[in-house]
Amino acid sequence: MWYSETIGTIKTPRALTVDGIQHPANIFTAWSKAELAGIGFYPARVESVDSRYYDTGSETYKLVDGEYVISYATTEKDVELLKEDLIKKVQANTGALLAPSDWRVIRSIDSENAISSDWITYRNEVRAHGNSLESGIEAFASVDAVRNFQNHEVQEERRIENSDETETINRTVDKTYWGWPESPDAEADPYHVRYL
Repeated sequence: MWYSETIGTIKTPRALTVDGIQHPANIFTAWSKAELAGIGFYPARVESVDSRYYDTGSETYKLVDGEYVISYATTEKDVELLKEDLIKKVQANTGALLAPSDWRVIRSIDSENAISSDWITYRNEVRAHGNSLESGIEAFASVDAVRNFQNHEVQEERRIENSDETETINRTVDKTYWGWPESPDAEADPYHVRYL
């Protein structure tokens, strides 16, 4: 992407006329930065805004070290609305995790066949985890708290395939969907050792 004060943003190479001279699209790939700057074209990049947490306003164009940086004025979104949305996602995830075993509960009521204790424990743990997340979210006082919840850094120790050694992997997880109890019939990940 390039920027010209007279033409604006140029997202893909195209033929252009500058000061009465027509230039083919390939100048953007064949010419050096200095040659392009000589006719008023500069590389450009956009400083992205995480639209999950911010509303954007007016654009600003600033030439920094031979490159135009396009940035936006930002306003934090309403934290109460962000919290409501997060709680709805937690509730939906709770329902999605319980739904596959609902038939076990219905069968136990219809036929008086007791549901196994491991399934009862799992279903109770799912509800408890969801309730715990909801309580934590309700206490959030800032957009930063919401952002940190959805961008939580974790380290996982994993076995290396065909080896006795392990490696540590850094990941970013959304706690809305991470750390939930595993169902009794879930297959264990043979390479997972632990979270640090």
